[in-house]
Amino acid sequence: MQTGYTPAQLAETQSKLNAKVNGALVKGPVDLFAAEDANSFTITSAVVNKDGGMTKSLVTSGKAPLQEGGKVAVATNLNKFGAQLMAATFEKASSVTDLSVNLFYKYYLKVNGLKARLIIDYEQIAKQIKEDKVNAEYRKIESKDAVQESQSWSELHKVYDELVKKSAIKMEIDQGIPNAGSDKITELLFQAFMAKIAQPATDQPQATPPTPAESQALPGKNTAYGYYLDIKRIQQNIQKKKEVIEVNYNYLLPMELSITQNLKSFYNSVKDNKSCVASVLLNDGFYRHMDIRFVLDLEAKEMFDQEVNYVTVNVRKKRDSGNDFTDRATIDKKYVTDKGITAAMTYASGDDRNADMYQYAVQWSLRGGNVFPATPVWEKGQMEAVTLKPPVIPRNIEFEADIEKLKAANISRATLQIRYRKYNEEVEENINISPAANQPLVSKMLFMDRDTRGYVYRLVLNNTKEGKLALPWSVKLNDNYVYAVIPDELNDKTTDIFNKAIDAAKTIITPGPDGKVKTDKVLDQFKEILGVVKN
Repeated sequence: MQTGYTPAQLAETQSKLNAKVNGALVKGPVDLFAAEDANSFTITSAVVNKDGGMTKSLVTSGKAPLQEGGKVAVATNLNKFGAQLMAATFEKASSVTDLSVNLFYKYYLKVNGLKARLIIDYEQIAKQIKEDKVNAEYRKIESKDAVQESQSWSELHKVYDELVKKSAIKMEIDQGIPNAGSDKITELLFQAFMAKIAQPATDQPQATPPTPAESQALPGKNTAYGYYLDIKRIQQNIQKKKEVIEVNYNYLLPMELSITQNLKSFYNSVKDNKSCVASVLLNDGFYRHMDIRFVLDLEAKEMFDQEVNYVTVNVRKKRDSGNDFTDRATIDKKYVTDKGITAAMTYASGDDRNADMYQYAVQWSLRGGNVFPATPVWEKGQMEAVTLKPPVIPRNIEFEADIEKLKAANISRATLQIRYRKYNEEVEENINISPAANQPLVSKMLFMDRDTRGYVYRLVLNNTKEGKLALPWSVKLNDNYVYAVIPDELNDKTTDIFNKAIDAAKTIITPGPDGKVKTDKVLDQFKEILGVVKN
């Protein structure tokens, strides 16, 4: 919509103005300002309303235009119910549609706030003072020239009020539109009176400091603590007899203006113009939409606290014509909390003859700043849903030992040394049992590659007399429990088991801080049993 006036509107305005004021001329609009307390450009509609559930999105150009020729625009995306309801109001023989444009402005009007006349009768003032009919308190102030009778600002204000009552001073006030400035103008009349008859007593200040009202009322009051009637000036002014002071106070009054235009007036002028209004058949195959869903595996949901930061899914759909469809979804702990374990995206299939086929690539962000896989592989999707399974699964390994048997065998610590696959790397983890801690069963959560069936382990024993002993590696398939079995042969130094345990302990390596094993790898020896596929 563009704001402005047609020649016909200006001619009509000129005609109506001439009927009221002969010879008046329409020069143009007043200066407009956007309303401050509300959005200056709004839409009124029961359908086009973000809170109504039938509007997917609503975008406007912002503020109402302030200049003639300025434009405003609005665009909305309605769901199928909203679109049908809106269209019905356009096509039926109603006078209005369910959409109106509102523009809110303010402009300033020059108005009269106060007209006042202050009439000072100096003869009456002199008479009232001479006859001492004006009640006021005085204090003596001695200066180098004379002894003066000083009064405070408040006391002189009482003198002023008394002179008004005695008609020595007359005020004629014509109040216009009430305004806070009117009270200030009234006070200025008193200040004008003070300037005519009083002088500040600056030679010797009064005993008490001025009140806040006194300090702000008159110029110089901060340094002049008292005032005295200037008899000499009053006598000089008696020759004038009377003096008239006029005040005319005008100010700008903000006025509100609102303009509302229903869309029916626009639509009727262009509804038959194909360049302005077009219709489409929504059940046409081109407008068919396909939904793609990804569901997070429940195991992955539990791993967000310990192993996984987030998972990102990239989707691409190659079309037979036009641009390919691409989108991305990221699921993290907050997403699961707010929206659940399902991420969905929708694309228009158009005239694609293979609408159900798309590709997706998954990448997991892991604790420590790593990602897996480093280069995601594109896979063929399924229209029902794709389950996002993390590359690792949690295993709670339990390790148990007989504390009394450990003590009897002079073992101060039994260590379960585990080797397993994690993100296609050999990783080591150790679980310890100490008789001193008197805890026969301990457990630890490990995350192993999904495509392996188990892990390998061995016992490493710290003997208080013979040192460290390491038993051979063994395989565990689909079993998360290990019991520390101590061979009787370890009590005989001449046995082959004892000598091999001594030698194996000498080759124990310390893995990296992330548990990765770089040398002395053992998993490859058991890959056919464990089902590990090494890339």
